[in-house]
Amino acid sequence: MKTSRIVAVLALVVCCFILAAGLAAAEEKINVKGKIKAYDLDAKTVTVVTDDNKEMTFVVKSEKAIQKLDDRLFKGDEVKIRYIIKGGQNLIQDTNDLKGTKPGC
Repeated sequence: MKTSRIVAVLALVVCCFILAAGLAAAEEKINVKGKIKAYDLDAKTVTVVTDDNKEMTFVVKSEKAIQKLDDRLFKGDEVKIRYIIKGGQNLIQDTNDLKGTKPGC
């Protein structure tokens, strides 16, 4: 009887850790719209002036999003960005988190 209780408690503890890890990984993305002010392909950053006239700099973690900046998005283009804040930085993690508003972007 004691052994089965210990196993049940250990299983519950493991499940709690797994659930807590899943919740921590599910970071909510923030949406912003604006125009590209500048970008640095080497530093992997893009600076945007938002629709409410705030200047924000983003670190681009996706190589495909960097390629978009190099090929299809330019200074002055309108963009929609989804990002998270991690370690005090605004991070664009996925290709689809950086979208131009003109066709093909």
